Amino acid sequence: MLFGVTGLGSAAVAVVLPVLAADLDLTPGRATLVVSCYSLALAVGSAVYGRLGDILGIRGPLVVGIAIMVTAACAGALTDSLPTLVAARALQGLGAAAVPALTLAAVQAVFEGDSRARAMATYAAVGATVNALGPVVGAMLVEPLGWRPVVAIPVATLLLLPVVWRDLPTRRQPGATLDAAGAALVAVAAVGAVLALQAATLGVVVALVGLVCLVVALPVVVLRSRRRPDGIVPAVMIADPASRRSLITAISLSSAWFGMLVAVPTTLVGEGWSGVSVGLLLVPCAAAGLVAPRITGPALVRLGPARAQLVATLGTALALLLATLGVGLVSPAPLVAATVVLIVSFGLGQPAMTTLVADAVPLASRGGALGLLTLVFLMGGSLGAAAVGGLGDAIGLTWALLVVTVLPLSAALAFATLPTARPDRPADPPRADPSPTQEIS
Repeated sequence: MLFGVTGLGSAAVAVVLPVLAADLDLTPGRATLVVSCYSLALAVGSAVYGRLGDILGIRGPLVVGIAIMVTAACAGALTDSLPTLVAARALQGLGAAAVPALTLAAVQAVFEGDSRARAMATYAAVGATVNALGPVVGAMLVEPLGWRPVVAIPVATLLLLPVVWRDLPTRRQPGATLDAAGAALVAVAAVGAVLALQAATLGVVVALVGLVCLVVALPVVVLRSRRRPDGIVPAVMIADPASRRSLITAISLSSAWFGMLVAVPTTLVGEGWSGVSVGLLLVPCAAAGLVAPRITGPALVRLGPARAQLVATLGTALALLLATLGVGLVSPAPLVAATVVLIVSFGLGQPAMTTLVADAVPLASRGGALGLLTLVFLMGGSLGAAAVGGLGDAIGLTWALLVVTVLPLSAALAFATLPTARPDRPADPPRADPSPTQEIS
């Protein structure tokens, strides 16, 4: 649930941007900064929080992150100035970054073996379900109450925190370090990637600066991982072929998800649908997400994380093709089918890539590796939204969705060519994790 509420910070607020823009007298392009600055900060902070979970234990950094997120969300809901709102949303994203990285690490720490695979399937499906409800929640709140309560939605996490408090691991990993220089380089690369996609919103000059930052920082990050194998980017994660392929899966799943979040409402609203109607259309998809773990959990155990990612990325490509058909025909049925297929694919692919990466790195670096995986996942979301939103005006939404389809097809090809000598099935490494009882205590 915490993971899903973090996604609501983008999905629900995106629905209310027209009302927010009218209230603060903004152009639509400037209003989108309210979403993009949150997504940027969310991505940048993920890798750092993951490593802090290794150093300090999961509970402390997670609580601090949630406190920052809630405080900033309340501040943003009370402001009447765009600069102040953008600053509050950026701070909210930095706090929210603790949630996906550290909740992933918590599930990995508390569960073992096949139970871990089933738990991760439930985690992914429930998170996707809550996220899918973002548009309908935002639309239902904005019509009677305005945009401010939508910005303050993260306050709901205060109701969830006591439920998980006792089970959040507090054990620190010996030998874990922060690697501040590596974190700074990762942040520069992530900021550069997001800015490079914002030419339409922030201008060509800003986009070019972002592209330069990405091109310069990314190779340095990879080279640094060789000199500092236990740094913010674990060297084993870069060296392991399956882990590298999992990063492509992360980009594929999120780019498809956020790309469809742009394409589906845009198409239906253009045909006269209200925001509430669009949101209600996604309710059956959210219900499918609650049922998905009964399929994806056993499938992950049976297939193993590598083959599961192959199936998931093929399913993601199918979902995008169905969405392309729905957008082209302006028909809700293919759009609903596309969203259901994507939720099931997400529920299989997200735990598979997480399990594979977690088992590939030393225990002391697990939180940092999962934080880096989360960063790549969130960057993929920005890429998908920017690709569909930006290219849609130039070449049409159908062609823009087909462009995004290249990513999951590339990931599927990568796993189809993965050497079969590598064991597929998730297995606990010889350095077995502490038992759940030890972790909880």
